Amino acid sequence: MNVINVSDLRFGYTSEAVLRGVSLSVGEGDSCCITGENGSGKSTLLKVILGELRGFTGTVELFGCPIAQLRDLSRIAYVPQASVMNKVAFPTTCREMVSLGLYGDFGFVKVPRKRHFDRAEAALSEMGLGRYVRTPFNELSGGLQQRVMICRALVNDPRLLVLDEPTAGVDNESKVRFLGLLEQIRHDRNITVLLVSHELDLVMKHMSFDAIYRIDAGGICRA
Repeated sequence: MNVINVSDLRFGYTSEAVLRGVSLSVGEGDSCCITGENGSGKSTLLKVILGELRGFTGTVELFGCPIAQLRDLSRIAYVPQASVMNKVAFPTTCREMVSLGLYGDFGFVKVPRKRHFDRAEAALSEMGLGRYVRTPFNELSGGLQQRVMICRALVNDPRLLVLDEPTAGVDNESKVRFLGLLEQIRHDRNITVLLVSHELDLVMKHMSFDAIYRIDAGGICRA
């Protein structure tokens, strides 16, 4: 079964199309990389796949369901770019940040309970981040922030992990460590991975992919 199925996708923020006839598929348990130059439409494609952008033509399905009709979002986890995480200004601890991955289980008042914090602490410890449980998230280095975000993404045991330029804005040592961790997670959990990166040479040194796509001028092809 294809976890992601995109067929003849066309989208534009204005009358000018950003994505033109994009088609791709990602099977269950597979790892897929989408690459291309900055501004080529990679992040736009992710936003459409995740249902953040509407007004497209073509087909976008996750787990065999049209994205507009998908209700079980707990199966999908998203890790944004480091630059997005750097905008977190309020004093959220790592435990609180990871517990947000369980938001769908917070109940009517949408407040985390002890069981959510316990799961967050366990996830951080499993990732080797137990000593940062009560550390403010915005005091961590970019590399550590990415690992915390992986914890938040995985704490709900998703079946699809989507990452947007996860190595951008962090030092090279952190990039290598993060990609190695991601490869290990993929195999240990048999999780489907969709990774967007303009650093193809780097990610290919540390990860294996079942498919690599390149976006150029709004079109897409197998790389």
